[in-house]
Amino acid sequence: MIDWSEHDMRVSRTELKKAHERLQLLSVPLAELSKKQLKKIPASDYFMAELMALAELTSANARNRQIKRVGKLMSEEDRHALVNALFNIVFAREQVSKIESWYGRLNINDEGTMKQFTKQYKASERNSLYQLLLWIEYAKHLQDDELLQESEADLMSYIREVALLSQLK
Repeated sequence: MIDWSEHDMRVSRTELKKAHERLQLLSVPLAELSKKQLKKIPASDYFMAELMALAELTSANARNRQIKRVGKLMSEEDRHALVNALFNIVFAREQVSKIESWYGRLNINDEGTMKQFTKQYKASERNSLYQLLLWIEYAKHLQDDELLQESEADLMSYIREVALLSQLK
């Protein structure tokens, strides 16, 4: 049983920064998609134009600036839908179901499974994973369906993000 009086349930600046950095890193595989694949990405025209601009840049400095820009813009889009679309483009169906099965296996009380997940996906971090699982438990504790739904979507996006980023490493 979790003693909620011991937990400060504000999202730390570090966790926010890590989430933003993951989005920035995801702009690289997004920029490498073909025009046909890009049509499957649910994003605004402005975002797509900036993403196309990234694909055309050759200068390392200009690319890095544009990656940061696209990462910032990505946080203004529907992050979950964007990550899901990219995830489904990059991975085959059987890989998708295998990766998404982690969602049902991960549990805040199962340290072994969390350790196994972070070992398999090098881009994941135990503390970030723990925080996401803690939010799910907190939402259940409050019996807040909206918070629970949001927390579960955040966990699923995190699993997809680290699967994509681990493939790049």
